[in-house]
Amino acid sequence: MSTSQQDHGAQASPLAAAIAAAERIDGLLKSFVFRPAAYAAPVDATGPLAGIPVAVKDLIDTADMPTAYGSKVFEGRQPGKDAWIVAKLRAAGAVIFGKTVTTEFAWRDPGATVNPWNTAHTPGGSSSGSAAAVGAGIVDIALGTQTVGSIIRPAAYCGACGYKPTYGLIPTEGTHELAGSLDHLGFITSSVYWAAVAHAVIARDGKVAPPASPNAFAAGVKPRKLGVYRSSKWPGVQAEVQRNFDGAVRRLEAHGVQCVPVELGADIAELHTLINGILAYEARAAIAGEIAGRESLAGQNIRELIAIGAGISQAQHLEMLARLAALRGARDQAFGDLDAIVTITSPTTALPGLEKTGDAIFCTPATLLGLPAVTVPSGFSDDFLPFGLQLIGRGDQDQALLDTAQWVSTILPASRPAALA
Repeated sequence: MSTSQQDHGAQASPLAAAIAAAERIDGLLKSFVFRPAAYAAPVDATGPLAGIPVAVKDLIDTADMPTAYGSKVFEGRQPGKDAWIVAKLRAAGAVIFGKTVTTEFAWRDPGATVNPWNTAHTPGGSSSGSAAAVGAGIVDIALGTQTVGSIIRPAAYCGACGYKPTYGLIPTEGTHELAGSLDHLGFITSSVYWAAVAHAVIARDGKVAPPASPNAFAAGVKPRKLGVYRSSKWPGVQAEVQRNFDGAVRRLEAHGVQCVPVELGADIAELHTLINGILAYEARAAIAGEIAGRESLAGQNIRELIAIGAGISQAQHLEMLARLAALRGARDQAFGDLDAIVTITSPTTALPGLEKTGDAIFCTPATLLGLPAVTVPSGFSDDFLPFGLQLIGRGDQDQALLDTAQWVSTILPASRPAALA
């Protein structure tokens, strides 16, 4: 259960505490599009997630709850079976708590969710509801998806942890595709501990035992040497974000961690152009046919994305995939003797208003290269909007990255749920 639940609801079960929190604050937060009136007992009362409520993004199928992909086109749709990851959660004893708001088809048309730290600001996207529900302390684990920055950025904006596994580590069966070459399933959590539990139970399919308790995982593993990634886009980063990141690097150095500049395969502008081209082509293939004849029900951003994809030829797509394969094949070369790479999650804090979900360009390298990424809270802006520090690890070395992220989290400002009225 969340820190606030541990402190103030010690006698309440995790599910009861989550229900109470949602009933108290979700009318304002609007993180859920569906919560059931009652909950069945866990499938496995002794499993590693027994009784733990998990929120599921409305892009991911649930046999007992509607899944509409955040779109009016699919309003009221009821899947016939659970997505792979939902079935795994249930088998581990988790309680599927409800469906969280997603931007339409996990792109840019936003839902109604607000930021738990300031309701006049975006929670980020596309995993908007999942990030807000965790950031507000309703649940400790929520599912998200990331095709560019849709786990890491909203988690940071909402003061939560985010974990995007290595590409392909978690099957996406039963999750609506945006761009199959880029889509990742992952987790937004209240702490790195819960991300590590999710990794052990889901990403590693129980082959590695989850941490026995938060105390057993508390120390993490101190890195010896970290790469510091600022990129050619650094001059355009908000001054407060720059100061927070530079302060985090100084903090690491003060604790004896060697920090050195690093680049990631190619210039970030090239990486961002490549990811957007692949995404547009594959999104058109995945979505255009589904909304044909009902385009007026779809949002402007998804219609524009499909139009961009229509202008990309199959030959161009194949060229982009060849470049992607080359970059992924060489992705670990940037690390050398580094334990991980640190960077920001977004050039800004959470933007005012709900129309735009924020800039994901600093999430592009890890997503495009398929590398695991974790964000941990790193403080607050002058307006008390959260910052996040993003850590990127070698491919398929997710556990090592989580261990490093846990240690880093111990030297940065502690996270706690936002206090909504």
